[in-house]
Amino acid sequence: MDMLTRVVAAAVGVIAGAGFGVCPAPAVAADCQPGDCVTPGAADAVRQPIPYIYVGVSKYPCGALQSRQVDRTEVALSVSNRSRVPLILYWRTTLGSRDSARALPPGSSVSYTSYRGHAWEVASSTGTCLSQFVITDDSTRAVITYS
Repeated sequence: MDMLTRVVAAAVGVIAGAGFGVCPAPAVAADCQPGDCVTPGAADAVRQPIPYIYVGVSKYPCGALQSRQVDRTEVALSVSNRSRVPLILYWRTTLGSRDSARALPPGSSVSYTSYRGHAWEVASSTGTCLSQFVITDDSTRAVITYS
């Protein structure tokens, strides 16, 4: 191999190493469990508390959810607002529109008789959707708590 070929090969190796992330592994704390720690240089995101505790419902991101009729099984639904901000609770109709708006001031709770497959939406006091829930097909009671 001539000198020019060696220089080009060395340059390609350096460029490839830099371009493809060939570098020493970052240091990780000794007590760090997989998935629990952030590697150095990563965004220092603060873990936010999970705002919902729920039973008998499935949680969904905001979207065009609509209620559906699974069967005629009544389900006792309890929704509590343990946060410091007022909320609004909506029932989503079978067409997907909001209905039966109910204000939930901080510290309040409300109970409804609902049905399996019915969709509910928790919104901010300005009406911005925060999350949606659907009562599960096998539920006999449902609880949604916002903290």
